Amino acid sequence: MIVGDSPTYWIGLDDTDERESGCTTHDFNDLLNHLTASGFEIEDPRLVRLWPFAPRRTRGNAALSASITAGADSVGLESCLDEWFVARFADFIPGNESHSAQPVLLMTNGSLPESIYWNTVRNFVELELRISELEPHPHRVWSTSAGLGGLIGASAAIAWQGGSDFTWECTAWRDNMGHRKVPIALVEKMAELFPTTFMNRDPNANHSLIAPRTPCPVLYGIRGESEQGVLQAHEYLQENGAEYSIDYRVHRSNQATDDHLLESEIGTVQCIRIMQGGHVEIDVGRTLISFSQGSELNKLAQNIIAGDRIEWYGLTNLDGSIHLERLRLLRGERNRRRPNCNCGHRFKSQGKNQPLRCPKCSSTHADVWCSEIIDSEWTEPPPAHRRHLSKPLSRVGKSEV
Repeated sequence: MIVGDSPTYWIGLDDTDERESGCTTHDFNDLLNHLTASGFEIEDPRLVRLWPFAPRRTRGNAALSASITAGADSVGLESCLDEWFVARFADFIPGNESHSAQPVLLMTNGSLPESIYWNTVRNFVELELRISELEPHPHRVWSTSAGLGGLIGASAAIAWQGGSDFTWECTAWRDNMGHRKVPIALVEKMAELFPTTFMNRDPNANHSLIAPRTPCPVLYGIRGESEQGVLQAHEYLQENGAEYSIDYRVHRSNQATDDHLLESEIGTVQCIRIMQGGHVEIDVGRTLISFSQGSELNKLAQNIIAGDRIEWYGLTNLDGSIHLERLRLLRGERNRRRPNCNCGHRFKSQGKNQPLRCPKCSSTHADVWCSEIIDSEWTEPPPAHRRHLSKPLSRVGKSEV
């Protein structure tokens, strides 16, 4: 039981879904509806994406949290949470796979140190470490016999503050598990009418990015720069032919913020290797990897050469390689050649420490090379092949507070 002076408590939920079915967002929305019906006030619902290489992750690797105003009735809040968790997981059967769900509901008396979030969005976190980090903070945990894996994400979602950058998502849910009716033409029109939304479609693949393809309860998720913008876009879809949504909720989110990345790095290319299928390995003293699905980023990676100076953002994989998320050429030298003589022929070398000489008229010239110096703008993978956390170039420079 938690007894504290604060009238505001936090709850976090994670790992209620398997890789291809179920959805923690759906479960959390059900929980928040249950709390609202019981008289508790909900504020700041959050959808927080975490470290993309976490071993037990689902594709989205999301956890959720919200603050709950309970006044002095922390006992009533705990009872309400207990009622929901027991009912939701009464028939839960732990899976045998290493990635199987380990649902955890966490309640804390106040927020948690933000370092808990940063550790979880940028690194692998051992469960034992997280349990010890929570010990100084009054909290209660609900879990099943499957384990406590969800504690890592639930605590990180509570600890996230989003003070420097955040976005919004309106998540809508459906009743059936069949094909989703969210026409691409309707999504394109929505994107035009509500320009503060982003990551709505991939023009290269000509398909929608707001509707998942797995048999889960999510109908779609609309991401944007403002709460009002994503809500209005949802209402537009519902009024103009999209599949009926049984419920929806707007979350504040760390999506498209680059919170999982450190600063950009600069290095000199030693060599590159284009692998079968079009993937590229770039040696800069460490191995950078560009995947064939990277479109413009991959084209740039295939065309850089030894000696080029490049700048990149990337995420370090468990094997030490860096998966590129943005890349640009700072300085490259191409078409290296000797200068032309006034007579029209090209000067040629006479040997070390000797001036150049024209083979036609015998004129001499200082021993120099001419070349074309090139560079590039930042490149990024197409929308369908970016991580949820990756900040689109369209947000860079305007999203930082």
